[in-house]
Amino acid sequence: MTPVQQAVHSHVTLWNAMDRENWVQLFSPHMIFEDPVGTPEKIGLDAVYKSWDRSFKPGRRWTLHPEHVVAAGNEAAVVMRNEGDLAGEKVTIRSIEIFIVDESGLLVRIRSFFDQPSDFALSDYFTPDRTE
Repeated sequence: MTPVQQAVHSHVTLWNAMDRENWVQLFSPHMIFEDPVGTPEKIGLDAVYKSWDRSFKPGRRWTLHPEHVVAAGNEAAVVMRNEGDLAGEKVTIRSIEIFIVDESGLLVRIRSFFDQPSDFALSDYFTPDRTE
């Protein structure tokens, strides 16, 4: 398994296990999220913590299911199925995500492409109207 494939695998495994402490260790201090692409970048470990904390608010639980991973060099394109339980409502978002790792295998950038849902609300942190 290449370093970027390992990073994607670990990201999904630790996220789904709700292992915040070890999940955070996957990221470079220089991490950049474009989540979703087209919104201002979220930078650094503060963005890593906020991404976790905004996804796991009380009554919200997301699990990740990679449907297809294509790795090349230090990047991987992933077709991801994001399954949510939002206060008992089951929802799904499909995304295309680009993962990039540095020379030590730490994640340095994730770009997430997805359509904003119209039938339920995401945390504002993952919308074009983000205020923080």
